[in-house]
Amino acid sequence: MVGKHGKSTEDPKVVPFPNLGERLIIKGLDELGKRNFKDAARLFSQAREFEPDNDEVCMGLVVSLVELEYYEESKELCQEMLNKGIGDYFQLINIYLMVLLQLNEHQEMITTIELLFDENQIPFDKEEHFEKMLHFSKRALEDKKEETERELQLREEELQKEELFAGKSDKEMLLVISKLTNLNIRPFVPKIEQFLQDRDGHPFFKTMLLNILIDQEYNEEVTVWKFTQSKIVNPKELVTLKETSFHKTIMNLTEEEISHKNPSLFEMVHSLIERHSFLLYPFEPESDMIPAWAAAYHALAEEYMTGEDRIQEIANSYSVDGEAVTNILATIKEIEEISYPII
Repeated sequence: MVGKHGKSTEDPKVVPFPNLGERLIIKGLDELGKRNFKDAARLFSQAREFEPDNDEVCMGLVVSLVELEYYEESKELCQEMLNKGIGDYFQLINIYLMVLLQLNEHQEMITTIELLFDENQIPFDKEEHFEKMLHFSKRALEDKKEETERELQLREEELQKEELFAGKSDKEMLLVISKLTNLNIRPFVPKIEQFLQDRDGHPFFKTMLLNILIDQEYNEEVTVWKFTQSKIVNPKELVTLKETSFHKTIMNLTEEEISHKNPSLFEMVHSLIERHSFLLYPFEPESDMIPAWAAAYHALAEEYMTGEDRIQEIANSYSVDGEAVTNILATIKEIEEISYPII
């Protein structure tokens, strides 16, 4: 608003109403008493801006949130209040346990109740109630574990009955492999080995299966066939893809040569290497050939971005033979042709 002399009549500093926090608390308690929980939660939230650690405000808000069935928000607020020592401890613990029960977080309930017993925080007349709650949570957790095991057993039995990989589309292959991820892989190893040796099997899926064997520390040799090459490996002894000498060295070489001069070009090179490394794994070029591979990826990215053939110039910048780069580039383009349908 502007006065008659052209000056603003509004104070640039906004001054809140006196005792606004207290008024919000009174209104919030009133709405809570009327069971208008949505309005109560709004008022207590506003009051927290003025008095964030006020017992009445925080307890009023947590009760409102529970009544509104906002259990995740209730849980977070309970944890914050317990950490800061806000509100009546035992009353808050009861609310917290009720919220955990609604969220089916039985392990957290067990941890909390056992801690209360260890620290003698439970009144004598409440011990039986908490013992029953502890027993219920342990039983619920055990039931959940048994149900999960039954489901996994059923999945395993279903997968063992069907042909895992033969005749499967890419989408079906991904679904089968995702199921195998959560199962004990050992009963399926014979079929997996057969697929790893299948010359028509897609290298992308072979790497996925190999990663499951690695994750589950399978400690027997398997044979892998990729790109006209065969290799015997022990999954437990394999390093992860990004820990291979090839991946680390080629990334360092291309980053040093390109990243500061042309970040977008490096991003493309990086993307190509990541995708192709996944397809090639666990195979990798001889260490003395890695600079030539780095130059080849650089040259391919340049070709994609500019349409220009700069093989010899790029080979010189990596101090490698241009003909070697040309040969590797041809190999990379073959890999590139099969990578797109999957990745």
